[in-house]
Amino acid sequence: MLDSVKKILSKYPLLQVTSYNSLSIFIKLISSFVVSKLSAVLLGTQGVTLIGNLRNALSVFQNFSTSGLSKAVVRYTGEASKNEEEYKTFVSTLLLVLVIASLVVFTVLYFFSDHLSNLIFSSNQYQFVFQWLSVLLPIYAIDTYLISILKGLEQFKKVININIFTHILNVVLFSICIYSYGLKGALMAVIVVPSMSLVFTFLLASKHFDFLAHFSTRHISNDYLKHFGEYALMTLISAISFPVVYLGIRLYITSHLNIDAAGYWEVNFRLSTFYLVFIQSLLNLYVLPKLVLANSQLEFRNVVFTFYKQVIPLFAFGLLLIFLLKKYIILLIASEEFLPATSLVGWQTIADFFRVLALVMVYQFHAKKMFWHYILTDLFLAISLYFTAIFALNYFQLSGVVIAHAVTYIVYFFIILFIFRKSIFQPKT
Repeated sequence: MLDSVKKILSKYPLLQVTSYNSLSIFIKLISSFVVSKLSAVLLGTQGVTLIGNLRNALSVFQNFSTSGLSKAVVRYTGEASKNEEEYKTFVSTLLLVLVIASLVVFTVLYFFSDHLSNLIFSSNQYQFVFQWLSVLLPIYAIDTYLISILKGLEQFKKVININIFTHILNVVLFSICIYSYGLKGALMAVIVVPSMSLVFTFLLASKHFDFLAHFSTRHISNDYLKHFGEYALMTLISAISFPVVYLGIRLYITSHLNIDAAGYWEVNFRLSTFYLVFIQSLLNLYVLPKLVLANSQLEFRNVVFTFYKQVIPLFAFGLLLIFLLKKYIILLIASEEFLPATSLVGWQTIADFFRVLALVMVYQFHAKKMFWHYILTDLFLAISLYFTAIFALNYFQLSGVVIAHAVTYIVYFFIILFIFRKSIFQPKT
């Protein structure tokens, strides 16, 4: 039996990554479960909503701190790592961007912390969160670049080990902070954990590169700055639009229904992120590097169809189980207070199924720098998610938000399929 499993894994590299990554995913799910459970039980709908607001804002600031270059780093590491001079040029230019971005982010977060606290939390008592964040984000940016370099070098196991450490740290620190300091402690834990993983990244991956030692002002390249600018624009549009959309929807639900309804939607959204973690990990760890190396339509098609054949059936079965067991899952990750969220799960699973079908093709936009395709489709998706949700909420109350998202992702999938129709249906070698 064991020999048969080994043969299957050796035949399908994607399954090799999947099998090893499963431990990381399992630990992340346990960590996320504990965090969600503690938030729901100890903080209630209001606390869950405010933590959701912070997560959306944090996503925006994190992407600004890295200039949205994590996927660019994966690509250019793979291309430049074979040439020492080219690698020095790539790293030197990247570090220059890091310094500039860090200064800008620090200035905005520290000196405008009062305004940001009022905007995100409708109160100025949380400005300390943004002051701390102004210091932590440059550390987070360095860690993100290092991990992206590991991905570009296809050091998947090291990346997974770093993720495992971060997940364990998350649950331990969050538990201590929420028990000791309540909501304020929980908010601090959310912003501290991503930066603290840098220590483990250096310990585990130092022998693969000497990242900071490669910096030299004479190696800074205008060509790389141009390429980084293109990637930054592509990524930052998503980094801004989607968290802002989710934040806007949550605030709209709060103002037009109530904060409890916003809490129900947040729990449903968190449940969605739980099972999408596995898919997004595979896309980042395996699919993106393979698409970078794909040099023909046929190779692109093979990557997409391999994912569809090996992963999508399992994903669909998992979604069905989630729908059938939704009541028990909501009770597991939250509490009875959040049971109204069960009415949202069915439409959410439909939305996520079509979202994943589209995502595996969308990663080609990053891999091959399909600049305008990515920008226009992402803007369409973000704008549609917001306005259809607002429109449907006025007619179907809270359920209208997820119904609108399901319809939007179905349309989005067919738009992406149309863009890649020749590669999928009539590929050239």
